[in-house]
Amino acid sequence: MAIHPDDLRTHLVRIVLASAEGDLTEETLASAGWSLPEVSYSSLAYIRMIDAVENELGVYLDPEEESERFETIDSLEDLVGHHLRESADA
Repeated sequence: MAIHPDDLRTHLVRIVLASAEGDLTEETLASAGWSLPEVSYSSLAYIRMIDAVENELGVYLDPEEESERFETIDSLEDLVGHHLRESADA
């Protein structure tokens, strides 16, 4: 799926919220500085989020190598954006 870089953050926020299955709102996430650990994002939610990013955006995320980059929306956006740019350049 081709996604415009300006839309990436919005798309990732939607994925993060959907992966929490109703246990999280955008307002709560924003008030926590977009930090997933601060909102007690569950390990199951992380798995669903990684799966959704891979399926929807075609980006492989390695939870063992890149897990620290899954902690905030900002770091996730940087990581996914990097992978998208790499795949576009290939």
